[in-house]
Amino acid sequence: MTQLNDPAQLSTFRLRRRTPGSFVLVPYPQLGRSLRCQGQLEAATALILSASTLVTNIQEQPCSIWYAWRETARRVEFQLCSEPRRRRRQDGVRLSYIVPDFLVTCRDGSRWLLEVKPSTKLSRPDVRRKLAVATEFAHQQGWTFHVVTEQHLQRGYLLDNLQRLTRYRQVGVDAEIIALLVDAVATGPRTIDQLIDSAVSSTAQRTSLYHLLATGRLSCDLQTAPLNSQTLIFDGGIHPWDPFASLWGPSGCSTDGRTASSDNPAVASSPQST
Repeated sequence: MTQLNDPAQLSTFRLRRRTPGSFVLVPYPQLGRSLRCQGQLEAATALILSASTLVTNIQEQPCSIWYAWRETARRVEFQLCSEPRRRRRQDGVRLSYIVPDFLVTCRDGSRWLLEVKPSTKLSRPDVRRKLAVATEFAHQQGWTFHVVTEQHLQRGYLLDNLQRLTRYRQVGVDAEIIALLVDAVATGPRTIDQLIDSAVSSTAQRTSLYHLLATGRLSCDLQTAPLNSQTLIFDGGIHPWDPFASLWGPSGCSTDGRTASSDNPAVASSPQST
């Protein structure tokens, strides 16, 4: 099978046709474009990833993973393969493919293949088969496969806080107020109340403060509490979060090792539900 260890080799999958307006665009300023997401769960995932300073690149629907599979009495067996010229079914063997939702590159060089799924679908046999295929493919590339559900997205306050701040990313701000806020925090952390207490225009200063938080020039703990008047504000970079460590893992959202059998790397299997 052709190896795809270089993200530049990955082909972007052509999005399937859906009704107009069904795609959600999530701004990704680091790359100067928006991420095209299919549904609110993907959009929420993209928002969290794009706001993390530990993430350096995000590719949506990065590749098609083809595989041959068949059902036996006790399990489903599959084998990764290249895209066939013809999709024939022979001796009970079927050909299919999956398209993961995201390929994420982190600052430390690690890569994560992501599938976003409602938690209610994870027990379905067809979903378990597809997740096993993605796990095996990621393993062969030297990546880690990760499943994200609404339960992980809604954990803590991060998503709510980011959704609140995102609207301030592109707002017009006063350069003088920006400088005053940055200088005030440079001498030590301040609460939001302390920063806006002496403002000539508290609305303008709050807008500028949220803009600085949204763009990463200032930071705060967005995970453990909602933004409020007592939230401590720090210099930028003081409170980074790793989606794959502190936020989404390792408490069950990733696959438990390789779902597929590792006895024979060329032929893997996924146990059927009982």
